[in-house]
Amino acid sequence: MSNLSHRLRSALTLSSRPRSYSHRSSSSPLRHAICTATVFHIIHASLHPLRGISTCETFQRCIKDGNSNDPFAAFSLALGHASAESARVTLPSMVHADAMVRAESNRMKDELANMFSAAFTDGKLLKTLSNHPQNEVHNSPEDVKFMNDIVFIMQTRNGGGITEEQRSELQNKRKHIEELCTAFCSSINENADHLLFTDDELKGISDLDMFPIQDGKRKVSLKAPSTLPILKFADCSETRRKVSEALSRKCQEENTPRFEQVLRLRHEAANLIGYPHHAAYELAPKMISDVDAATKVLEECLRAYKPKLEQEMKQLSELKREMNPEEGELQTWDMMYYMREYKARFAGIDDAVLRQYFPLEHVKQTILSIYEKLLGLKFMQEKDVEVWHDDVECYSVFDAATDELQGYFYLDLFPRPGKYSHQCVYPLRPSYILENGERVLPACVNLGNLTAPRPGSPSLLLFREVETFFHEFGHVMHCVLTNSKHSLHAFSWSAVPWPGGVEQDFLEIPSMMLENFVWQPEVLKLLSHNIADGSRLPDATIKALNESRSLMTGYTKTKYLAMAMYDLHVHCSASAPYRLDGECHDVTSLFNVMMKNYTGIDQIRGSFAGASWLHLMQGYDAGYYGYIYSECYAADLFSIFETSSSAEENELIDASLGLKYRQEILARGATKRGEEMLMSFLGRAQSTSSFFDRLK
Repeated sequence: MSNLSHRLRSALTLSSRPRSYSHRSSSSPLRHAICTATVFHIIHASLHPLRGISTCETFQRCIKDGNSNDPFAAFSLALGHASAESARVTLPSMVHADAMVRAESNRMKDELANMFSAAFTDGKLLKTLSNHPQNEVHNSPEDVKFMNDIVFIMQTRNGGGITEEQRSELQNKRKHIEELCTAFCSSINENADHLLFTDDELKGISDLDMFPIQDGKRKVSLKAPSTLPILKFADCSETRRKVSEALSRKCQEENTPRFEQVLRLRHEAANLIGYPHHAAYELAPKMISDVDAATKVLEECLRAYKPKLEQEMKQLSELKREMNPEEGELQTWDMMYYMREYKARFAGIDDAVLRQYFPLEHVKQTILSIYEKLLGLKFMQEKDVEVWHDDVECYSVFDAATDELQGYFYLDLFPRPGKYSHQCVYPLRPSYILENGERVLPACVNLGNLTAPRPGSPSLLLFREVETFFHEFGHVMHCVLTNSKHSLHAFSWSAVPWPGGVEQDFLEIPSMMLENFVWQPEVLKLLSHNIADGSRLPDATIKALNESRSLMTGYTKTKYLAMAMYDLHVHCSASAPYRLDGECHDVTSLFNVMMKNYTGIDQIRGSFAGASWLHLMQGYDAGYYGYIYSECYAADLFSIFETSSSAEENELIDASLGLKYRQEILARGATKRGEEMLMSFLGRAQSTSSFFDRLK
């Protein structure tokens, strides 16, 4: 074995009891972890320490080695150790340059997910845990919630009362679902499809050098930094149509059958443990606990946006007739182009001009500075930490007042072949407490796909990318600042195999609240720095930008709401055919008909955009409604900042209020229910009025 392979093996097979890093340490939680393609040879070997969570026998040994009088404490530590170690073998699936490494890592992710699932379907474990006192006479409120959460998961989420034969069938179905979802997402992330265009076909795009030359033409990948400029700026309708069609058909051949199989298996698994359908199973533990309530929220939002949609479609149709009278009605590939043109003409918002004010390096440093001030933190870049790509940066996070280390985060912001193709924050290690009272510090990585710099040309962000970066960094803070005793209550979501995290329809609320700051005049002044002369955004532009915040949102929001309705529809049924308005549909035709019914715009004929829709295969199944639901209550939380005494003095970045937000929302993790945290910060019951007021 080479020295490098030996070093990597050592790094990946460290003790399953992660150390708590002091503020003097420059070590990172993934030091040496995934630097070369040799990793895939040792991924499987490094999995062995994680197997302790998979069987009742090993769990009983864990109890014996730990505190035999407290099986919940032993189970919590076992969960924490396994969760903390799993990122070493699962992160490569999202970021590694070698396809073989990614494939092996994905296989390990599936195996780990099955191990965790098996632990929660073990009848012997449930019996052992159920015999332990679960009240506040013997335990703290946080421990009581952990105990109740564990028993709830085992009894009602994993069929505590079903037979061994049924339990085995449930595990097999879930294993198959996990494999299909992994394959579905891998197909999207591995997709290397591209289109070739001449410079004339790309007329309207100011920076053609973002597209490399191939065979005398410009090569356009199907990644967002390449396709968004074309859909927004390309004057040629046929060019936009080709890009839109390629996106709508992306992975369709291989992923449509997987999509259909997953829907069927989810329904069957839900039936096995007593739920009428998968949507009922998914919604049971959430803030919205049933399908009717979720549907009601979506329908209320659809009604609110309908007048805007109708008005905007009329305005855009008129604009298209004026600019291109020979092209006929609005098409799906027209929407971003004419919305951008409308904003430029009638609101003074020109995306091409605006992005000159948002060079990534300035935006990044400013976002970090704003979060430091708002939440009472200090960030320190760790220069000597080995990372998986030269673009990646690692930071340690300290409390500004006490200098106490809180955790770590990585920034991996640009697209690469094989890298995760969307935007997300991937947890690397949960927060939890060891037997000796030391805290294991959380860590995560912000996986982005922002516009990348090129030699001689810096990265200039669209304002939407600035907003996205600000939002995703809110998730980073939610992860790193969580202070939980049990890993089950730390920041997590279904991209990782370990269980945990807040209710799925609460997950977006903290970062969506923080995202609101990006629109504020004082923040826009800080974020902007013209690449040519260093000037800030003019006051008139800031005013126009804020006035345009809800401009041309009728279509985009209605399209999102239609997709959320589709998500609930397919997860409330066994399998195709799906009935809608007296007609039967398969997954493809149902999607296209629902998009047309709600938005008025036809989809690409014969296409199925759902084949490249990551959310439903990555934990947002029967939960896509959560974005608009979260947006409602994020607006309510932000209203507290808007009405604070500091805001009256034109100082919206209120450090004292930010610290309260950190303590009552971010640091809590899942130690309390979402509604409790909202009420604690608001001082009253949550309300949707601030959200709907914005639509007026």
